[in-house]
Amino acid sequence: MIFEFLTLDDVDLQGKRVLVRVDINSPIGPRGEILDENRIKEASITLKELKNSKVVVMSHQGRPGKSDFVSLEKHATILEKYIERPVKFVDDLMGPAARSEIAGLKDGEVLLLENTRMYSEEVIEASIEDCAKTHLVRKLSPLFDVFVNDAFPAAHRSQPSLVGFAYLLPSVAGRLVEKELKALREIIPRLKRPIVYVLGGAKVGDRLEVVDILTKTGLVDKIVVGGLLAPVFLEARGVRLSNNNVKKDKEFHSNVEKAKKMLQWKGDVFVLPVDVAVDKDGERVDCMIDNIPGEYKIKDLGLKTAEIIVKEVSRAGSIIANGPLGVFEEDSFALATMEVLRAISEGNAITIISGGHLTAALRKLGAEDKVTYASTAGGALLHLLAGRRLPIIDALEIGKRNAERLKLVKRVS
Repeated sequence: MIFEFLTLDDVDLQGKRVLVRVDINSPIGPRGEILDENRIKEASITLKELKNSKVVVMSHQGRPGKSDFVSLEKHATILEKYIERPVKFVDDLMGPAARSEIAGLKDGEVLLLENTRMYSEEVIEASIEDCAKTHLVRKLSPLFDVFVNDAFPAAHRSQPSLVGFAYLLPSVAGRLVEKELKALREIIPRLKRPIVYVLGGAKVGDRLEVVDILTKTGLVDKIVVGGLLAPVFLEARGVRLSNNNVKKDKEFHSNVEKAKKMLQWKGDVFVLPVDVAVDKDGERVDCMIDNIPGEYKIKDLGLKTAEIIVKEVSRAGSIIANGPLGVFEEDSFALATMEVLRAISEGNAITIISGGHLTAALRKLGAEDKVTYASTAGGALLHLLAGRRLPIIDALEIGKRNAERLKLVKRVS
């Protein structure tokens, strides 16, 4: 398949200083343990191939203020297992400690830098040009010959470590970016109606943006609402939730208003919860949405809602599922996620399961080989399905011109 950017096949990286942006953002347990290693395993494919280069690896993990916003030190240990050679870790991103370790690398050595989101400029979205002007990019780019972008799960983000190096370094796609785009370009044209989206997870703003596009363009027939999207749509429908279950700040109210407009415009498209499960002193208790005890935390969709969703997906021609429907890490609140995944895997629809947490749940179920495709990406996949351009692809196309200008592209004999 021909891309408008370069891949590892197009350049000779032997002896080169290579900066690799991966996405090893993984589910984190209550004790800081990594619950699923799949993204680390996927990232290792490109890194194993760069065995004759001086390799420096960057990634983010979680978001500031969230429980999964942790150091990448434990990731380095797991990465070693998959690439079958030592991985050094430095508790620094672009300061003297990081630059010293980078300067001392020998061919075949791998260094993992600290979580990029521990640096304030990395959490903003900006144009590729503005990202290229950040301290991170300006400090690190002179230390490398080539930038490899293999962070497909974050392909919809326009942040410094993802797109900022495009103007300053020759850039090529890693094996995961190549694999995901090939697979999705083959599957997306084959999608059959009715098309059902099952949307959960915690990234409400991203999901609302995609849902808005899908409903306006008619690219969806049903949207099942779960995860942290559910409280937003329930409030939009008139269900009053306690402050124990939603943080009623400016962002929440803005999201509720967006959801109201979508329900007014395309209310028949949405499948909303009729019941939920709350955590009552460590026990699961299902209750109807008009009778939710305010003192208990909602942690899952209820059994009746799960049954409704199972019927909905059984009628689908294509299913795109992204994000868990509840707190699936806790067995008592994994019911909706697991029941719906089981129904999806046992059906005959074209199925795409996406995102780190939901693919982890799919592996827990042992049903990875029963779906059409399991993608590492969540938001990036949804943006692609909605017809949006992915910023890292734009950046890779810019980086291709740098590689051609510097004569790094292999000649075809």
